Amino acid sequence: MERVALFSVLIIFACMHVHSVRCAIGSTEINCASGGSISVGRIDEGYEGDVEIITNIVPYDHLSLETYMTSNVLTMLELVQSEGDSTATVRTIRPLDAEEIRMSSQYLTYFVKCSRGPRNAREVVVIDVNEHAPIFQSKTYSATLSEATVVGSGVLKVTATDKDATTEHKMVGYSIQPPVPADFGVSYREGNIILTKPLNYNNVQQYIFTVEAKDAGGLSDTATVIITIEDFDNQTPYFGHCLYKASIEENQVGHFSDVTPAAIQAQDGDKGINEPVVYSIKTVIPNEFQNRFEIDRKSGVISVTTALEKEEIEQIAVFIQATQQDDASKTADAVVLVTIVDVTDNPTKFDQGVGSSLA
Repeated sequence: MERVALFSVLIIFACMHVHSVRCAIGSTEINCASGGSISVGRIDEGYEGDVEIITNIVPYDHLSLETYMTSNVLTMLELVQSEGDSTATVRTIRPLDAEEIRMSSQYLTYFVKCSRGPRNAREVVVIDVNEHAPIFQSKTYSATLSEATVVGSGVLKVTATDKDATTEHKMVGYSIQPPVPADFGVSYREGNIILTKPLNYNNVQQYIFTVEAKDAGGLSDTATVIITIEDFDNQTPYFGHCLYKASIEENQVGHFSDVTPAAIQAQDGDKGINEPVVYSIKTVIPNEFQNRFEIDRKSGVISVTTALEKEEIEQIAVFIQATQQDDASKTADAVVLVTIVDVTDNPTKFDQGVGSSLA
């Protein structure tokens, strides 16, 4: 029993040794008569240790390792053989890298050549391990977009690449990380950023959000997307108030003495463009007072050109309009309610008869 236990320990110890026969991927016989081709076996990338143990070596025949399809195999493997030994070992110089191997061939391939005979081809399947995370080509992507862009349009494309060797591990899916903007989405496989809702420059001028690229193993990378919105001339002008009140003393010409709740002013509804507007008087009620008023086209200041009398009228409604200077179809309307302020302009007349009787 003690011998059995000792034997088991020796086996375990041997498998821990880097050059152990039992720990090699495969054991093969060399054919120095006619050569041949052998598949040694399969191993995960990153493997370090013995690849194959070669047996059946004729005494004094020296083996060597040569390149075959895998162009850089001599930087990965070495062949170790003691003089006159009937066995040899092919072992790694550094960890096996599936991505590097697949740059020149599908499998790890090499020749074992007899000094007095043909070459023997060898093939090792190095299994790709999902060890690489996707990497975005840029950490920041940016685009400028008109607010008139049609819903469904592609805005820009984000791209991440995965260095793993197999398609299964290279495949990447894209998503937008919370908080997700309501106006944009991303195609899962292609990485296209797509407009999903109509834009409004007046509400949002810039979007900044994070996109993630993730492979099947959960490895991921992120990048920032910045989309700047340009205003589009699609809004009409607007007045600060729809009703203004003003007053002027009777028999007076010129500007109103006061305007409430604020000075008459209109502006373009497009904040980013802000085209200038011009003012005009549409109508005056009562209409017979139409020619008594004028408005400055640029400032919107209204003036009385012909004096008014309270005895004629107490209030007049002046309907005004602001028009976008480069587009006459875009207008805004407001009303100015003008009150005529009474001024004592008729002196008091005494009754002469009453005065005489008092005298």
